Amino acid sequence: MIYKNTSVKRVIAKVFADLELQEGDHRISDMIEWTGEALEKIGAFPSFINKVTGKDGSPLLAVENYQTSLPCDFHRMIQVSFSTDELGPYFPMRYATGSFDYGSMMNSDNTYAPNADEERPESSLTTLAMSLYDLDYAAALLKLNNEPDTRSILNSMINQMEGNTKEFSGDDIVNNTFDYTYVITPGYIKTNVSTGYVMMAYQAIPTDNDGYPLVPDDASFLEAIYWYINTKLLYPQWKQGSVRDAVYYDARRSWNFYCKQAYGNALAPNKDQLESIKNSWNRLIPELKEWSTGFSALGQRQIIYNAN
Repeated sequence: MIYKNTSVKRVIAKVFADLELQEGDHRISDMIEWTGEALEKIGAFPSFINKVTGKDGSPLLAVENYQTSLPCDFHRMIQVSFSTDELGPYFPMRYATGSFDYGSMMNSDNTYAPNADEERPESSLTTLAMSLYDLDYAAALLKLNNEPDTRSILNSMINQMEGNTKEFSGDDIVNNTFDYTYVITPGYIKTNVSTGYVMMAYQAIPTDNDGYPLVPDDASFLEAIYWYINTKLLYPQWKQGSVRDAVYYDARRSWNFYCKQAYGNALAPNKDQLESIKNSWNRLIPELKEWSTGFSALGQRQIIYNAN
């Protein structure tokens, strides 16, 4: 488990100290680049930071002409949601699987194809509220009656999930889904809606105020990155024959060892994480709709209500 980060300057200082380098002309910028490479090759997701567009100063991604640019610090996708309005509500997008998923999903009046204003039965709304908010029937009904915004959001969710039976027309004749879908191409997210807003959860490499990568403040990570930089420094000399095979291979073996150790340390769960893992595994009834809620309730203890 990673709890805090430290500056890349600490890694470089370790390289200078352990290799007994003197002040002078050294490959500092290369060491910074190699640090980022090492973090990616270790590949432990807790060493990255999770970001959400539209929160904490990160702007929403505006879709124009069926596409939007990925953030400059993007590393790996977590989940994508879409809304025709900047203020929401946002609906999860799934990764496109169809050959003809691109094209207009909008009606002629520029609204989403399923009628978002169609009021769903009270029983459907109450059941969804019970599932999402872990409430009994009476509490869920009270929440819907007292919170119009919640009722509207849940109603839109049900309409979006049940909208797949709507007839197609015009240029949508080969498009067999009303789901919001996307694909990722180099530098862009391509969607099947022409305009709107994307709220995206993604992983990014943390950086300091100078734009340099931050590294996990963990002995295994510091040692792994040090040995990765060491192999990079030794390789040109080994290739020229000025460094013995044993020296270079020792550096590579050390990098491989500490790379795996750092990965294991980062992914080792603490007690709170183990509790969520336990709750997600110990279920009598499979939860099949966690994706539609952003997996927010995946770690909650399952409660089954017996109506008898």
